[in-house]
Amino acid sequence: MSDGRPASPEVYRYYQRLLKDHWLENGICWTVVVPDDGKPLALTEIGERVSGGASHAIHEAARFEDDYSDEGAWAVLVGQSGSVTELFEYNGFRGVHPQVLPRLSAGARAYSVYWNVNANNRVSFAADGETLLMVDAMYPERWVHEPNLARWPELMDMAPNFRWRRGKSWRAAALATIELTTGARLSLEWLDQERPYLTCQDPVVD
Repeated sequence: MSDGRPASPEVYRYYQRLLKDHWLENGICWTVVVPDDGKPLALTEIGERVSGGASHAIHEAARFEDDYSDEGAWAVLVGQSGSVTELFEYNGFRGVHPQVLPRLSAGARAYSVYWNVNANNRVSFAADGETLLMVDAMYPERWVHEPNLARWPELMDMAPNFRWRRGKSWRAAALATIELTTGARLSLEWLDQERPYLTCQDPVVD
């Protein structure tokens, strides 16, 4: 690729290897926010957008395996690569919440992939405070009815790799789509690093 990023097949195969026989297959939510002005979001702003102004806390850096519990609140790990903000949840789904993703996309583009142990899932895209696309990763044949599909060309290009009935990995395809769109890579090294995290109760509905 001309921008120096890996090609689509390479990225897809990377996530196939990452997920194979790993707990990540059971349930995650990976959300990436790309600001329009190139300025990274502050932690306080991320907390406000995720919670919608509800009670939340910003915690000191910790590793994934540490105890993130806070009176039942799920944790959202926060990473930043340049201007891009990365949010990771294990067995949580705030990033794909229909109220949260649009808030994260204010003055930005926000992309999220979520699945749980039962294969309930969503691949979502929001921009400028509006959700533009939210699809089921297991049924790409249904995407043709989505009016904003053309606004996410990387998802369209990756669509053949979502066809699990043909032996493809829709989970790997979803993560590959996020990386090809934003340049943000989920890795075991990412999870192993100490990083700040947020805890909050259910997000406020606008």
